Amino acid sequence: MKIGFCAKIERIDEVARAGFDYLEPPVSAAAAWTEEEFQENLTKVQNASIPVPAFNVLFPKTMQLLSPETTDQQIIDYLRPAFARVQKLGGKVVVFGSGNSRKRPENMPYGEAFRRLIEVTRVIGFVAGEYGITIVIEPLNRSETNMINSVAEGADLAAAVDHPQVKLLADYYHIAVEHHAPEDLARLGGIAHCHIATEIGRRAPQEAEAGFSKMFSAMKQTGYTGLVSVEGKADDLSAEGPVSIALLKKLWEEA
Repeated sequence: MKIGFCAKIERIDEVARAGFDYLEPPVSAAAAWTEEEFQENLTKVQNASIPVPAFNVLFPKTMQLLSPETTDQQIIDYLRPAFARVQKLGGKVVVFGSGNSRKRPENMPYGEAFRRLIEVTRVIGFVAGEYGITIVIEPLNRSETNMINSVAEGADLAAAVDHPQVKLLADYYHIAVEHHAPEDLARLGGIAHCHIATEIGRRAPQEAEAGFSKMFSAMKQTGYTGLVSVEGKADDLSAEGPVSIALLKKLWEEA
């Protein structure tokens, strides 16, 4: 199992020194770079000792995907140059979290919002396919968004989208905050990417939580062979990173 860390590309060497297998940076930051900044960061990645196979934060907060004023073409016009950069940087998996961007407008009925989210996610999958990228839907807790707050809802969305480039992610932190059962992943048929952090404080794990083993066991039942990204805070990554890596590898072996 390969364990990575979620951080900006500027920290890739720090993440590598901490012992992680890869870096998972935000798409929105890469999309906002000037061409000169992109070339500088591309060189940084090419010279790094670890790869960048996964990305998160697909959309900037300012892009409201479910707004009637946001068209498919506007979404496509953002995605194509963003995915072109992700592809050049080595990205194969992109997380569709972006809770603020996918929020349901207050005056929009849930059913209408869900149907629009299906359309939007299908557009994302279509463009992702042009660049050999897999999109993974990230269920988020209700304090971050009002659409897709459980892995079950994420599985429903992926099934409704029905696109080969659109799959599902499970994030332990969001599962724990919502008091859902991590072992439910097996019933839902598995996932294509994984995030993990502690329930309290959303930190890089330093000690085992009961749900970690339950989640890993469910993932193993479905034959999971993907990546596991630590998406949590660390005050001193050089000290906390190796502890997280050792802990998660031990729990995976024991699950």
